Amino acid sequence: MSDVLSSDRPAEAPYPAPAVGWYATVMLALLYWLSVLDRFIISLLVDPIKKDLGLTDVQFGMLHGIAFAGAFTLFGLVFGALADRFNRRKVIYVGVAIWSLATAACGLAQNFWHLLLARIGVGVGEASLNPSATSMIADLFPREKLTTAMAIYAIGSTVGSGTALIIGGAIVGFVAHLDTLVVPLIGEIRPWQAVFFIVGLPGALFAFSIFTVPEPVRRGPRVGRMRLGQTYMRLFKFMREQPRFFIYHYLGFTFASAVVTGGITWYPAHVGRSFGWSPSEVGSALGTALLIAGIVAKLAAGNIVDFLYRRGYRDAQLRWFGLCLLFATPIGVFATLSGDAWTFIIAIAVFMTIIGAMQACAMTALNLVTPNELRGTGVAVFTTVAGLVGGGLGPVLIAAAGKSGIGVGLAIMIGVCCPIGGLLLLRGLRPMREAMADAERAAPLK
Repeated sequence: MSDVLSSDRPAEAPYPAPAVGWYATVMLALLYWLSVLDRFIISLLVDPIKKDLGLTDVQFGMLHGIAFAGAFTLFGLVFGALADRFNRRKVIYVGVAIWSLATAACGLAQNFWHLLLARIGVGVGEASLNPSATSMIADLFPREKLTTAMAIYAIGSTVGSGTALIIGGAIVGFVAHLDTLVVPLIGEIRPWQAVFFIVGLPGALFAFSIFTVPEPVRRGPRVGRMRLGQTYMRLFKFMREQPRFFIYHYLGFTFASAVVTGGITWYPAHVGRSFGWSPSEVGSALGTALLIAGIVAKLAAGNIVDFLYRRGYRDAQLRWFGLCLLFATPIGVFATLSGDAWTFIIAIAVFMTIIGAMQACAMTALNLVTPNELRGTGVAVFTTVAGLVGGGLGPVLIAAAGKSGIGVGLAIMIGVCCPIGGLLLLRGLRPMREAMADAERAAPLK
């Protein structure tokens, strides 16, 4: 067994009542939903912001890329370490308050640099959620129920992506007919500025809701007390002692991330360009299909994987998702090469139903194997790698491969990355079983 794990461990308290665990998971999912809404609301306001502040397309792209994504990635590593060292509810509260107030601050922007700083603030705040939330969920549920719980949490992102444009659009429509509004202490503001206030300020109050959730007892294999600066040193030491599990996990799920992120980026453009649909038609049909697919995928995978785990498959997360990637490949290729819009939408919905539980499977596998005090940093490092390599390169590679059309680029990406990712995850089955054996010896199931 790894010498990183502490052998001198006190007896663990029992898990909280199921109602407590599920309430906490739903509340964390709602915060995840709120983060996605605040993240994407700016995409509805491109034209009025560009008009009033005189921004270029390149500058607006920086608000999504360097400003948000850069801050989200960098501070994810910071908040990951904080989540492993301090009260996770407080870490989440600080993060929610930061991103909500930063969203509202976007409404105060008078030039590009003001808006850039505010978007950096949104990225900083949102970086706090995943490391702390997934660590808490891992302490709220026994191992055989953890994938379902992670799937419920991940639904917050799915619903957030599906409803952000709907709710945001309704708010934009509500204020669009107004010329200017007068806000006490601020003065006159434009309608697009009011949208940021309406979306951001309530979130700062909703941040307090995290304190209705109990801070769970940290359980599972432990590394013992350590200083904040030691967190990543300990994590990398642990990863070196389970190298094959982490190599196959990171590589397999990174290939999958390229497919999922790249696809979501280009599916709407593919429908619009290939079939001549208007943005409203694309949003309504494709958005609804992907929303339903995402929810079904997470609920189904969570229950199936937990069933396999209870039956003794300690590699259930990698086993299930690896097979899903292989099985989904021909469906995804067929969908993206289809010459009919509805055939594409239905087939891609089936494809996403099969692979839509990527986050739940990846996060659960990490948290099952990783010592408790390293789970936040573990999630932060994986998110950074998968986000920068998979999520960052996926959309670019699809565009580069799709010189004959986005559909061809999507088909190539799916046809190459899904099988590679699936085979890598299946190669990781034995290493995960070995890592799980170490984890269970350190913290046996009750």
